[in-house]
Amino acid sequence: MAKEYTVKQIVEVPYQNFITSYVVPSLVISPSNHISFLPLYSGPCVKVRIGSGSAGHEYELSRAILCKQSPYFAATFEGAFREGQDQSTTLVEEEGVVSQRSFEMLVQWLYIGRIRFGEPTPTECITAIMEFVRLADMCEVTGMETQMAEHIKNIILANPPPEDKSISKGRHPDTNTFCIVGQHITSANLLPRGHPVRKILVIAAVEGYIRRNKHKFLKEICVSPDFAVDLLLEVKETLKTVASENTKISFEDPFSGETVAFVTQDI
Repeated sequence: MAKEYTVKQIVEVPYQNFITSYVVPSLVISPSNHISFLPLYSGPCVKVRIGSGSAGHEYELSRAILCKQSPYFAATFEGAFREGQDQSTTLVEEEGVVSQRSFEMLVQWLYIGRIRFGEPTPTECITAIMEFVRLADMCEVTGMETQMAEHIKNIILANPPPEDKSISKGRHPDTNTFCIVGQHITSANLLPRGHPVRKILVIAAVEGYIRRNKHKFLKEICVSPDFAVDLLLEVKETLKTVASENTKISFEDPFSGETVAFVTQDI
């Protein structure tokens, strides 16, 4: 029974607590009820440091788990580099990619194949996902791409914009992008073309591109030719679904699958 309870705690703990320790919720906090999960995975360990100086954070992790699932770490710790001799490496912090948060998400994924998010807002959760998938891409860790894209989609569908009385006809054209900010678009564009997360954000932007006189991500379109190309290709496919009935013209939103009125909003 104790073993089953520990497994349950491992699966349910948020990524922020997975590496350090987790306090059993039903107990009064004390040193005896902190469960440290990483020691449950035996074998030789390596040290990975995120950042430098006093602000950096060092993690001691299973070499086998890291190297088996990440060609990047396999080359680091099993190759002829100095890191392979020292069995330690430092990842320089990089905005939107390498951070303590993104690395802790990566570790939880490598260890148990899932991530428990705990960000306070939908937008911040999407930001965390973007950091994670970009770090995973850097470390050549695969298998989570579709799952993370679906998670972003579910976040967006569950958090539509509040009712706006200034919208005269149809739904708000930014329904699919209410939780998305320009930073997400810019970050997604740095993922490989065809990456599910990159694609889902482009698809989310289609309705607003068609139905707004001034697109929410006009700046990103102007400065990122790749995003512009991706978006126009999705718009081209969407325009194939245009239908007319009496005086009403509509199209199928590729993100939600809903039939949307072909009405441009001056917002």
